[in-house]
Amino acid sequence: MTNHILQKSLFRTMPASFFALTTSYVQRTLLPLLCVAALAPAVLTIASCTSGALPENHITDVTAITEVFGDGEKLAAVVIAYDAEILHQSLSTKDFAVTERTVRAVYVNDAPEQPNSVKQKGMFVIVALEPLPLEDNSVDPHPEDGTVAEREAKGMTGPVLGSRGNPLPRAVISAEVQQTGKIKTADGRTYGASKKIASSHTRQLVVEEFIQDTFSDADGQQLMYNLYIPKNYNEQISYPLVLFMHDAGAVSPEIKTTLVQGRGAIAFAEARWQTQHECFVLAPQYDTVIVDDNYQYGPELDRTIHLIAALAKTYSIDTKRIYNTGQSMGGMTAIAMDVRYPDFFAASYLVACKWNAAVTAPLGNQNIWAVASEGDPGAYPSMAEILGDLETRGATVTRLTLDTEQAQTALNERVQAMINDDCHIYYTIYSGGSHRSTWQHAYDMVPALEWLFLQHK
Repeated sequence: MTNHILQKSLFRTMPASFFALTTSYVQRTLLPLLCVAALAPAVLTIASCTSGALPENHITDVTAITEVFGDGEKLAAVVIAYDAEILHQSLSTKDFAVTERTVRAVYVNDAPEQPNSVKQKGMFVIVALEPLPLEDNSVDPHPEDGTVAEREAKGMTGPVLGSRGNPLPRAVISAEVQQTGKIKTADGRTYGASKKIASSHTRQLVVEEFIQDTFSDADGQQLMYNLYIPKNYNEQISYPLVLFMHDAGAVSPEIKTTLVQGRGAIAFAEARWQTQHECFVLAPQYDTVIVDDNYQYGPELDRTIHLIAALAKTYSIDTKRIYNTGQSMGGMTAIAMDVRYPDFFAASYLVACKWNAAVTAPLGNQNIWAVASEGDPGAYPSMAEILGDLETRGATVTRLTLDTEQAQTALNERVQAMINDDCHIYYTIYSGGSHRSTWQHAYDMVPALEWLFLQHK
C-alpha cells in the first residue's frame, strides 16, 4: 500500500477529470457508499429538504456525504439522484454548485455509490468537493472545563480527574446543492438548471461501520465503546486489535464523539487500511476525564483493559497483536497502561501526551513510537524527558523532526527511511505546531502505523 493511497481521503483523491482515473486506482482508493435505502441512523441531525416538494427539475433525492479529517468530520461530497440516466460526458464541474464549497469533480454511477470503473451513464451524479483546510482548535483544548480564562481563574492547569463531559454541540452537516448548467440524459433529453435543494439525509463514511455497545465491568460500572469488526470476519482467523483513546476535549456522554473528532480510530478502519491490515478497532467513549496533570488515573484505565479481555473471549483476537494509541488524555492513558501492564500491548503509538518520567522505565523494554510538536508546552518537554531517561538506562531512541508544511508523501518517505531493525523506540517531532495540531497529522504518518502492526509480543 502506497503512502499516497492511505493518506488521501475518498473524495480528495478525485482529479479534475474522472476519466483520468484508471480502474485499478479507483478500486484501490475508493470506499463504497452503501445503498441509500439501507442507511443507518446518523449521529448528526438529518437535514430535510428546505424547499418542500422537489421542483420539476428531475432531481429525486440529495444525500450529504461526510468524512472524518484530522480536525473532525466535514462535508466531503453530495450524491444527487435523478429520474433518468445522465450522460457522464455532458457533465462539468461548472454545472453544479454546493453552498460555500468548491466543486472538484463530478461523475455518474448507476447506483448511489462510488463506481469501481468509469461509468458513461447513470441515474446518480456524485459531486466531489475540494477539502477544507485543517483548523487548529488548540485555543481551548479542554472545553468540558470551560474557557481558558475560566480555568485559569480556578487555578486549573488541565482537566480534573473524574470531571464529567457534556454533550458536545455538533453542527448539522448537510448540503445545499444546485444544478446550475444543462446536462443530458441517455435518451437525448436536456435537463436545465434547478433550484437549490437541501440534502434529505446524511451519510457518515467509515463512522457508520462501527457498532456501539456498553461494557459492564465486574464492579457494575459501565463503559461505552465503538467497535469496528473486520468485514470478512472469520472466527477461524486470529485478528489484531488496535485500541484508540480520545483526548479530554472529546469527553462526552455521546458515544460516537470519539469517532468524529479526528482520525485516531478512523484511520485503522478505512478500507484502504483494512485491505492489507484486517483488524478490530476499539474506540471507547469516556464520559469523564480519566487522567490528570498530576499523573493520576481513574478506574477507567483498568476497565478498558477488562473490556479488551472480554472482547478477546467473544471474538477471534490475536492477544499477541494488541496495540494501543491515543492523543493527549488518551496518550497519557496509553503510557499509564504501558507502565501498569507492561506485557499487555505489542506496541504503542503515543500522540501529544506526557507522563511522569520517574515511573516510565518499563517503556524501555517495549515497542514505542511517540509523536509531539515543538509548540506543545506539555507533551514536548515531557516526552524529551521520558525518552532521555530511557536512553540513560541503555535504550536506543531514533528521532526525526518533520515540517507539516511539506507534502505528506514526502514526510512519509523520510519516516520510512528512519526505521531500522535495531531500534524499537522512535520519536517524531513536528517543528512548530501545537498540542492539538499534532494529532491532525499523526494518524497520516503511514510508515509509523505500519511499523506498529509489524510488532508482536
